[in-house]
Amino acid sequence: MTHSPRRRPARRSTRAVGGAALAAVLVFAPVTAVAADAPATAASSPAPTASASPAPTASASPAPTVSSSPALAADVPELSAPASSAMPAAAPVDAMNYVVNAVPGAVTTEAASAAVVAAGGTVLARWDEIGVVTARSTAAGFVDRVRASSSVESAGPTRTAAIRATPDADAGGDAESAAVPPTGVQATGLAERVADVADPGEERRWNDKAVHAAEARAVQPGSPDVLVGVLDSGIDATHPDLVSQVDPAASVGCSVDGVADPDPAAWAPSSDAATSTREHGTHVAGIIAAADDGRGVVGVAPGVRLASVKVVDADGFIYPEYAICGYMWAAQQQMDVTNASFFVDPWAAWCSADPDQAPALDAVARAVAWSQHEGVLDVAAAGNATVGAVAVDLAHKTADSLSPNDSTPQPGRDVSQGCSQLPAEVDGVVTVSSAQQGGGGSIEKSRFSNYGAGVVDLTAPGAAVLSTVPGGGFAALSGTSMAAPHVAGVAALLASVHPGATPAELRDLLARQAGGETPSEYFGAGMVDAFAAVTEDLGRGAVAVAPDGVLQAGAAAILRGAGFVPGETVRAEGEAFDDSTSTVADQRGRVQLPVRLSPGTPTGPLSFSVVGSSGSSAVVDVEVQEALAGPVVTSPDDGDRLPSGQAVVVEGTSIDSARVTVTVEPAGSLPAGDAPAGDLLTGDLPAAARASAATPAAAESSTVRAEQDGTFRATFAGLSAGDWRVSAVTWTVDDVVSATGPAVLFAVDPVPAPVPGDEAGVPAEPGAAPADPGPGPGSASPTPGSSPGEGVVPTGAPGRPLAADPARASSAALAWTGSEPGPVALAALLIVAVGVVGVGVGRRRPGDEPR
Repeated sequence: MTHSPRRRPARRSTRAVGGAALAAVLVFAPVTAVAADAPATAASSPAPTASASPAPTASASPAPTVSSSPALAADVPELSAPASSAMPAAAPVDAMNYVVNAVPGAVTTEAASAAVVAAGGTVLARWDEIGVVTARSTAAGFVDRVRASSSVESAGPTRTAAIRATPDADAGGDAESAAVPPTGVQATGLAERVADVADPGEERRWNDKAVHAAEARAVQPGSPDVLVGVLDSGIDATHPDLVSQVDPAASVGCSVDGVADPDPAAWAPSSDAATSTREHGTHVAGIIAAADDGRGVVGVAPGVRLASVKVVDADGFIYPEYAICGYMWAAQQQMDVTNASFFVDPWAAWCSADPDQAPALDAVARAVAWSQHEGVLDVAAAGNATVGAVAVDLAHKTADSLSPNDSTPQPGRDVSQGCSQLPAEVDGVVTVSSAQQGGGGSIEKSRFSNYGAGVVDLTAPGAAVLSTVPGGGFAALSGTSMAAPHVAGVAALLASVHPGATPAELRDLLARQAGGETPSEYFGAGMVDAFAAVTEDLGRGAVAVAPDGVLQAGAAAILRGAGFVPGETVRAEGEAFDDSTSTVADQRGRVQLPVRLSPGTPTGPLSFSVVGSSGSSAVVDVEVQEALAGPVVTSPDDGDRLPSGQAVVVEGTSIDSARVTVTVEPAGSLPAGDAPAGDLLTGDLPAAARASAATPAAAESSTVRAEQDGTFRATFAGLSAGDWRVSAVTWTVDDVVSATGPAVLFAVDPVPAPVPGDEAGVPAEPGAAPADPGPGPGSASPTPGSSPGEGVVPTGAPGRPLAADPARASSAALAWTGSEPGPVALAALLIVAVGVVGVGVGRRRPGDEPR
């Protein structure tokens, strides 16, 4: 993509809004409050939250809420005009911060600064590029005198609560809102916080899979030339997953009067802030670019750099002067992307018709526009509904009863016309809603996520997202605050592969490559796609990869491809695949190809091809990981000799509730004298007995379900006499096939040859068949109620049969083979005959003899 000259985009007028009531637009929510932080009171300071959307609109404190604020109601009567928040011009007034707007330029901004001083104020910061001055004053009538100056276009307060001079932990000292105690307000919880995890081991979770981040990393993890500004509550740059990612030289603190302070203490999380505030920026940073180092978590774009731009004070507020400072710093540092997981306080929607709100609305919009003029793509969160409230349709707002959040809220404030959430609704900002996993592989809008046709641009995962938190830990948080950094990470990947792209071009690519899920009022252009960002619109042809460039032997996996011919059949080629399947490229040439390497595939590098029926071809290079270890057979023991005529019970250990396929197969008889000493197989049997142990029947398999403790049992009936080998394979619940477990050798003894004659020992007549001895050698009586060969055992009592595979069934009876009489038997018969004759002769009476 060619680099277009950076031009300052025309500012867009504030969007008209109306419709559903405006619920609180908190951007993020920790799942549960930690024990150290008790629930905040109504007076507590808010915690950071997020928001985003393309047209300028208003906002509220980052995650702050006031528990006593009335809920927004849809039936609040509409007012003819928004209520003014102008402060009465009384005699002495408490200190207040202001924004003063002039025509952009050094001369005009200098004149506006002079007007501030002349009216009894102090200049805090001055931005000549956008014609904005921030000031403080305690003089009565200050704002009226400034507005009267010909060099000033507009002026107004940045908050409704007065400033109190108190040391602030954010810096050496600053003034805080007099209405807000320093304890801070917890952000409203929207989901439960998972237990802290010492080291998740970069386990792939749904959010990573939904945006195809692992596949993208296999192609391009991001360029270190790309810089992403995290406008938030500060980043813990000592976190193991972030220590190599944060650029201290590009970081700054803006949360003290909106004055840029590059000291590391100024852009680190406030130690005395509420947990929800303190951890917010670090959590967002991890989603974007946590290091891919084999531990913890890994970000969407781990190869890019991060800048901590702290715009949230210790009480959790983001006032206009903080946001202005943050966006102007991003422009000055030539950042490529910024992420704003917050909305600007104290108004949930800043209204252009209100003389006190309009100046700050204009000033923030100017700062955002200037950052885009300087090549920065700005991403922001759409915001969240408070607990128990419905999410807000930002395209059809009606009434706001929760603002201002730094003093007493105004019930039923009309926000239906000319009122906007900041920075989500500023022109050019990419606004992000939150999605979560739905049924059948679909996505659904998170309950808490704000939405709006023409306002929301994209969606991304925002429910229970695991990421970094200060102190080296990890936690799962929910909110649009977590969704927006996924988009910021993908935008950073786009900037990496399109180094000359303008913000407008990057916005277009994000939308064009998104998933296209509907409805658009919930999802905009759809789920953001990291893999598409690094493979499409680059003219590189067909490409296919495995997640993170890794395949585990025996594990089912999905290869993701792009650049194939739409409609062509695509398959993987190679001898290493157990399951060789095919798929069809979609209308955009994208492919999802299921594959499984054989569990016996050697570890190490492996290359194979993915080919299409229309001639497309891509080479896939992967690192093969060792297969899951197979089950261990614990009974019979290696070398056991089992009696014939009994069922053989195989026991062992595997994985909780996994399927286990147990196979018994002929081990092969050893020639006489070749069996090793001590081997209890047929090699140790006498020659006659060994000869009678016929070659066993074919191999038999039985699939059973392991118990919760991992133990399993399979029963085999009807095994012939001879040498056998038993082994097992595990099939996990997530469709991973293990390697074959260690084989165990055992023998089934032959049944002793029957002695001719009946059960009473009476000699049988010559040629008569011996009495039936019962089941033949190696056979076993079937389990009552089952048929021979059954052995598929479900979860529950081991050995309980399920439906058997007919192919695995074996005969339960062996045919009688008969035997020929040997010399010893013939001699015995002769002796018996002679004896009978002798007895007859000896019993003849004397009278019977011839005389």
